[in-house]
Amino acid sequence: MEHIDQLIVDFKESLERDIGSLKQDMRDGFSALASRFDDQAARLDRHAGLWQTGARWSARMDAWAEKVDASLEAKDREVAELRERLARLERSRPPTG
Repeated sequence: MEHIDQLIVDFKESLERDIGSLKQDMRDGFSALASRFDDQAARLDRHAGLWQTGARWSARMDAWAEKVDASLEAKDREVAELRERLARLERSRPPTG
């Protein structure tokens, strides 16, 4: 009977060692996984910052382009009006010669 008791105690101690080792392996694995997730989160934060910066830059460029387009359109209109006015003046003036 004592032999069975010793066998059970040895088996229990072996299981405790194995479970302890397994717990440590799991901690190490989760620690490595957490480290990888932290690295990935840092990369994603950098990407998000670059994306946001690019979006702001694009919005500013769009606003600038619209402003330039409106300004050029106004200048084109002024030039067309001046040409029309000049053409009317030249038509209304008698030829010299």
